[in-house]
Amino acid sequence: HVCQIAPAFFPAISEEFGLPPGTISVGQLVEAFHLIGFQHVFDLRFAADVTIMEEGTELLERVKKGGPFPMFTSCCAGWMR
Repeated sequence: HVCQIAPAFFPAISEEFGLPPGTISVGQLVEAFHLIGFQHVFDLRFAADVTIMEEGTELLERVKKGGPFPMFTSCCAGWMR
């Protein structure tokens, strides 16, 4: 079983337990997911940062070339052409 943790999950899960946003650490989340049966847990924050960089590069190229517009983007792992 594989679990992927999205960036928005970190502050949200802390708030669900009545804690300040971001209080629960990556290590705590990984341990919790392992305890409930996940064998692999992936933190997608780095991948989200890479996506943002690529989107910015693509947008600059489109602006220089005058299009095509609009440009649709998503950090969702399920986003496909």
